[in-house]
Amino acid sequence: MKRRYRKTPRACKSRTSQRSGKTSRPKVRRIRRQAVEQAAEVQLPLSIEALAEFARESLRSFAIEVGLKLAECLLEDEVARRCGARHERQTTRSETRHGHQPGYVTLGGQKVRVSKPRIRSTYPGQGEAELENYALLQSPDAMPEATLRRMVNGVSCRRYEQVVDLARTGFGVKKSSVSRGFVRASANEVQQLCERRFDNERFVVIFIDGKSYAGETMLVTLGITASGEKKVLGLRQGATENATVVTALLEELRERGVKTDAPTLFVLDGAKALRAAVARVWGKFGVVQRCQTHKRRNIEAHLPEKHHDELSRQLSLAWQETDHRQALKLLRTTVQWLRRLSPDAAASLEEGLEETLTVVRLNVPALLRQTLSTTNPIESAFSVAESVTHRVKRWRDGDMRQRWCVAGLLDAESRFKRVKGHKQLATLIQALAQAAHGSRLDDQRQRA
Repeated sequence: MKRRYRKTPRACKSRTSQRSGKTSRPKVRRIRRQAVEQAAEVQLPLSIEALAEFARESLRSFAIEVGLKLAECLLEDEVARRCGARHERQTTRSETRHGHQPGYVTLGGQKVRVSKPRIRSTYPGQGEAELENYALLQSPDAMPEATLRRMVNGVSCRRYEQVVDLARTGFGVKKSSVSRGFVRASANEVQQLCERRFDNERFVVIFIDGKSYAGETMLVTLGITASGEKKVLGLRQGATENATVVTALLEELRERGVKTDAPTLFVLDGAKALRAAVARVWGKFGVVQRCQTHKRRNIEAHLPEKHHDELSRQLSLAWQETDHRQALKLLRTTVQWLRRLSPDAAASLEEGLEETLTVVRLNVPALLRQTLSTTNPIESAFSVAESVTHRVKRWRDGDMRQRWCVAGLLDAESRFKRVKGHKQLATLIQALAQAAHGSRLDDQRQRA
């Protein structure tokens, strides 16, 4: 006969828990202790860039919310000023509160929902009164200006909704509305640029150059004042840099106040149309400096690449010379060297050779000469404009080309600094006056 032993409660409980699939209490405590120890060793790898971006996004959202609260405070302040404090008894009030209704204000380049307070007139038949602050906060001009500012800074219509500082209640930011807003704002800027007046300004130097936009050329003029400031004077659209278009542009500048009877230095590339237009509008008061960079490129186009370094050395030696006669002698020596290599290259240098040395002939100081010997100032403006227009994939009409070009040029103008050597412009003005006086004396002698 087998003896049976009674199972202890602890053993019974352990086997019961094993049969039911549950974990015993000591094992649970051990698992919890291990989890706590492992959690203490976990690190979150957040970089400084990620934290900075998180902070910027938080600041943007915070700024939108603060602006929204400020708009609500302005509306409530106007209501309190016109209707008095809430629950205040006034026997002479002419307007009274009339609850709230859904509305919106333009904030941060977008429409943001706001609870608009309402007021009504106490006189019979007057009805609801309008809030002045609400009309200002809902101004239709706020959206186009903000849209233009963001698009110029590199945001396309399709990505605007992702980049704009969206509040939680923002709405109305779509591709179509952004495009319409940009058209309105940029059209206004085109009109402002074309109507600028320059009656009280003296432009010592004027740069003229063209930029291709989808098969058409946008001719742009950039002026330097007597104080060294750079300003975009105007632009004209044409198929090419022909004399008719350039002449029309220069005549328009004359009508807008640019003085054509004052000696002016024109920095041009090698286009003959530009030279002819300057002579037609400015006459003897237009002194031409041919862009040395364009001249070098034109000559290099006729030479094998192995001769480019030697050509650059000889041209730089001549153009950096301070004596005009010596510089002219060096360039003529270069012409003889080029004739042995390529007659076309020699002819390219001979064409307008003396006009590449105008800044040398006028004894322009070295620092200022670096700016006035090439069209680099207007080329840099074109590069900024190109950073704006390179996103355009489909050019629809000429008006679109003009609007985008103006938007980019005005953005470049906002970053302009005074030219290097601007303190030496007074010396240039005197030299230009002497050159113009010498030209008039030569004309008188020829007539005599």
